[in-house]
Amino acid sequence: MHFRIFPRLPLSLILAVFTTLSGFAANQQNIIYQSPTAGARYVNPYETLSFRFNGNVGPAERSASAALDVRGSLSGKHDGRVAAADDGRTLLFTPSLPFTPGELVKVTLPDGWAHNMTTSFSFSVSTVRQVSPAGATLLRNELSQEEPRRKEPTVGPGNVGNRMTQSVLDSLPLDFPLIRISNYDSTSEGQIFISNLTFLSSIPNTPYLAILENDGTPIFYRKMPSFCFDFKMQPNGLLTYYELGAQRFYALDSTYAVVDSFACGNGYLTDLHELRILDNGHALIMSYDSQKVDMRTVVAGGDSSATVVGLIIQELDLNKNVVFQWRSWDHFQITDATHENLLAHTIDYVHGNAIELDTDGNILISSRHMDEITKIDRTTGNILWRLGGKNNQFTFLNDSIGFSHQHAIRRLPNGSIILFDNGNFHSPHFSRAIEYQLDETQKTANLVWQYRNSPDNFGGAMGYAQRLDNGNTLIGWGSSNPSLTEVKSDGTKVLELSYDSGIYSYRAYRFPWKSHTGSPAAQNRATYHLSQNYPNPFNNSTNILIDVPYESTISLKIYDELGRKVQTIADGIRKNKGEYFFSVDGATLSSGIYFYRLQGEGFSQTRKMLLTK
Repeated sequence: MHFRIFPRLPLSLILAVFTTLSGFAANQQNIIYQSPTAGARYVNPYETLSFRFNGNVGPAERSASAALDVRGSLSGKHDGRVAAADDGRTLLFTPSLPFTPGELVKVTLPDGWAHNMTTSFSFSVSTVRQVSPAGATLLRNELSQEEPRRKEPTVGPGNVGNRMTQSVLDSLPLDFPLIRISNYDSTSEGQIFISNLTFLSSIPNTPYLAILENDGTPIFYRKMPSFCFDFKMQPNGLLTYYELGAQRFYALDSTYAVVDSFACGNGYLTDLHELRILDNGHALIMSYDSQKVDMRTVVAGGDSSATVVGLIIQELDLNKNVVFQWRSWDHFQITDATHENLLAHTIDYVHGNAIELDTDGNILISSRHMDEITKIDRTTGNILWRLGGKNNQFTFLNDSIGFSHQHAIRRLPNGSIILFDNGNFHSPHFSRAIEYQLDETQKTANLVWQYRNSPDNFGGAMGYAQRLDNGNTLIGWGSSNPSLTEVKSDGTKVLELSYDSGIYSYRAYRFPWKSHTGSPAAQNRATYHLSQNYPNPFNNSTNILIDVPYESTISLKIYDELGRKVQTIADGIRKNKGEYFFSVDGATLSSGIYFYRLQGEGFSQTRKMLLTK
């Protein structure tokens, strides 16, 4: 037996080494979310890899990123650029070259980056590249559902008809769509946001964005080169819409100038259904992802080369980096579709159509072809619960039929959710707006309010339900006439608007709107300024300077990195032109990155600050 004799080391040196190693280990952070997930299929060749840590990334994580090893089975080792997202917790690896279609990619994590105790993972790259926007084609497919014959709204006693004066009508372009208003009464405050489209080339229709008064008079209209969808005001005061020809969302300021655009990252085309700009300036957006699938492995008699359409949800940060991505391929089954023909050559098994940021910072999505509302953990990507469809976890109270092929999920201030139930598979066909009170612990959904027109109205595609500030509900009927109806809580109609038969609006909204065309803000927008807080980073207290260029009502609020409001500095206060200082007290907040947002009349700006204790 042999023994190796080591020289005796000083106790101080042993303690120093132990302390250094312990400190290094303590500083390492584990990954709580990564994209792509382990074992992911159909990953886009232009994918950026994302790694979110359980705390703010520091020098240890950044320096360790040099050891990140990404290797394709066909393309070999991938060099790339590592950058931090604006949340301070996410590192992004962007390969210098795209992955090779069809290859297997293995990722080996640096020491200390373990995700679920795994130090390496693999994913497979799609053989399909997106070449055309699936959304418009699939919307047309929605119209294939059987619909009852529509009746034109009548104008008679008790109805208003088209209230626009002849002088206003004469001033509009000849191709501006005809608008009929009826049942005009006391509505909620604000103007109507709407855009017109048709699915039949035989129907004359020129697409317009329009903001209307209650009598149908446009205070703004713009002829567009192609159909537009989801025209609305965002919480930051910008107006956004999806332009089909450009395949992206655009943003207008209060002077109707285009100031920004939004599109999916990681090589995905942008879907038309939804854009949500969050209070921290991030954006939620979606893509339809078409892949070739051998459906024989899923159902007997399936097409060996079917085109199956999945759903991608992305969160973009202020720099348009994808900091969160959720893929239906990783969480849903193709057989979750409720009424799709799984033997067909093209299968749209999800058909996402709405995204909502829940009050706890997580995400709600609406999947029409699964008859399902799903809650997703925005930190990990895991599914928290499923409402409706084949995987329903809730007991429906006071509602024996549930919802069918729904649109538009929103969380209300009272804690309920509201959605537009298209009712494609109700018997008989009818659409309605419905409100459920959810018990997410006991898993119950209590129908507390609904509006069903009399006689029944059926919008088999598109549609929306918006709860307004005064308690009224604005219902966009989608592929139906009338186009929208506003009702009181007791079901009394206060306004109804219709286009000509065959002309629809994807959604309709009501927002209080005041443009600044010709105002000092329009002439000198650059003087409206939100300064970086000082000091930054700060310990407990810091100051914020704002410059208000014209008399306006402002709000200044603080949000955490998940977009949750944590502090209100000013809320709807009136300020004259000038500079103003505001103090922030962070004594009750934990260390980390926060966002402060200034919002005025048609203006919004967000900045980031760091609290260290």
